[in-house]
Amino acid sequence: MQRCCLRSRPATVRQRRGAASRPRFYKHTSIERDGAAWRVTLDARPLPTPAGQALRLPTERLALAIAAEWDAQTDKIEPAAMPLMALASTAIDQIPKERDQTEKNILAYAATDTCRFVADAAREPEVRRRQDKYHEPILAWLREKHGAELIRGAPGALRAPPTPPEALDALTTACAALSNYHLAALQAATFESKSIAIGLALLDCEIDAEGAEAAARVEETANIERWGLVEGAHDYDLARVRVQLASAAFFAEATS
Repeated sequence: MQRCCLRSRPATVRQRRGAASRPRFYKHTSIERDGAAWRVTLDARPLPTPAGQALRLPTERLALAIAAEWDAQTDKIEPAAMPLMALASTAIDQIPKERDQTEKNILAYAATDTCRFVADAAREPEVRRRQDKYHEPILAWLREKHGAELIRGAPGALRAPPTPPEALDALTTACAALSNYHLAALQAATFESKSIAIGLALLDCEIDAEGAEAAARVEETANIERWGLVEGAHDYDLARVRVQLASAAFFAEATS
């Protein structure tokens, strides 16, 4: 098997800090070719998924990125710091067993899609300006690309209009056409942005991660500009959204 070593580092010993903590147990991270797939290895042992399945990845680029996540762990392994590993595990462990339910969970966001809500311009002019700037182009693209028209609600309304059946059918077709890897990325992007429209646009490279973040956080950004950033709240949320959307975008691209 073809093997590509990233680098080696000494394993460190630390005091256990809690029941959920797991010490780093390996020194070397690398990748190797396994037929048409790629594997990540820790001390020359193939890395499995959390469910114990073979972590066989479709591209060298993704394998290198996941190996880098493992290599970046210090004395304690932090799963939250490995979003690409989480996405790959979801694609391999979860989605094959729960594909139908995963698609249903994603499609459920059509009814409450972030892009469908419209602020009252008289009361929240900056929010409305940002909604028109970021959401309208995404909805127009969704209509042209996938034939799914998600109608925006009335200004200030707390609910969006009912989702047209033909729009839901079109979105169902779009989800069904995705590989397990791409569906994992769409799930992450949709859940984080609360928008299947933003998720699909991100996967199709209609917008990048920065654009997805801006579209997903219209109200938050407007409020921060008006009232200021609350440390320990706004900054944490922003960091989480940024990491998840950027990871979903990279994961989709790296598995294409």
